[in-house]
Amino acid sequence: MSEKSSELPAQFSKLCPWVAEWAQPTEQARYLKLHAVTFEQLKAFYDAMLPEMDAIMAFLKTQPVEGMAPDALNLFHLAMTFAETSHPLDLGWRDTDFPSAFAWERMEFRSVSTTF
Repeated sequence: MSEKSSELPAQFSKLCPWVAEWAQPTEQARYLKLHAVTFEQLKAFYDAMLPEMDAIMAFLKTQPVEGMAPDALNLFHLAMTFAETSHPLDLGWRDTDFPSAFAWERMEFRSVSTTF
């Protein structure tokens, strides 16, 4: 498998260093990422992404859902990782996990159902 491109749309080039590690393409990968990093690593990512999120969302609204260009798809994956890992900081936590919480290792991820 080839290494993930770190390319982003030009206006977001300062976020390129985050792509290889943080542009996770699936919900499961994003969830596992949250539990694989230190709080300090999560905060560094959060601090880099938060000021850019309004511009990122405005840009992504202009992109097609199907057939998104690779640089825009990387940006989408970064934004999804931010959205799915930011809650410890948004809620003022000091860690990404708590001993009394549901054991995250027991989570089971399934594909999205296409039928109702």
